[in-house]
Amino acid sequence: MRNIYFVLLFFFAACSPSSIEEFQLEGEGIARGLLKQLEKVQSISDLKREGPKLKKEYAHLAQVMIAAKKFQNRHPDEEMPSLKRLEVSEALKKEFIRIYHLEGCSELMEALQRESLHKLDLYHRRLEASRTETFR
Repeated sequence: MRNIYFVLLFFFAACSPSSIEEFQLEGEGIARGLLKQLEKVQSISDLKREGPKLKKEYAHLAQVMIAAKKFQNRHPDEEMPSLKRLEVSEALKKEFIRIYHLEGCSELMEALQRESLHKLDLYHRRLEASRTETFR
């Protein structure tokens, strides 16, 4: 039993990104997945059907963003890679705009994103609070 825990620990440690660029690549992969899901949405009923998958991807993206920020704070000397791959971001932005213009979809999209955005906001507030405490 103990060996299983060791193997799982090793597996999860080996799968974690080890650079800011790896976090960017992971985030880009999640964004591509979101893009594919959003492209399926043509109506509120499509969004309701895809909603659980989207919510899961938003949560995964938020986790990666938080982990990347923690990594960046632990490795302040690591250079930030350039943002070369903006085409996925632009395509995702267009899909968001398209879906927000579909009748009834803006409220549902906001509801699907709310929990993940709340986690990001909470993390940043805690980070700011700890920085403020450090400088007192």
